[in-house]
Amino acid sequence: MTSSSQPENISSRLDDIDTRLEELGDELDLIRTIQDGSRRETRSNSQTVARLERTVRELSDIARLHQEGLRIAQREAERDRLEFREAQQEFREEIRRIWEYLRDRNGGSSTPN
Repeated sequence: MTSSSQPENISSRLDDIDTRLEELGDELDLIRTIQDGSRRETRSNSQTVARLERTVRELSDIARLHQEGLRIAQREAERDRLEFREAQQEFREEIRRIWEYLRDRNGGSSTPN
């Protein structure tokens, strides 16, 4: 009996080993598939990160140029305000000169005769 049950036991063990090897092979195939997906995802993420980095650099450049433009606009606005004040003062002085001329022409009175 020992000799007949031993081959059956070995055969059963070999079948079990074959089954387990097939399952491991299936697991390895699944792991390879997952790895390939992970590689593709990583590559896609890397490309997305590179695009985001370029976009951030472009936005930084735009912000810098915008700030420069604002500073220029502020300087020009200040210059325009100063020029306006000077022109306003010159206009007042000219009005005063005209008024004084007319006053003096009328013999010192502020209203014409």
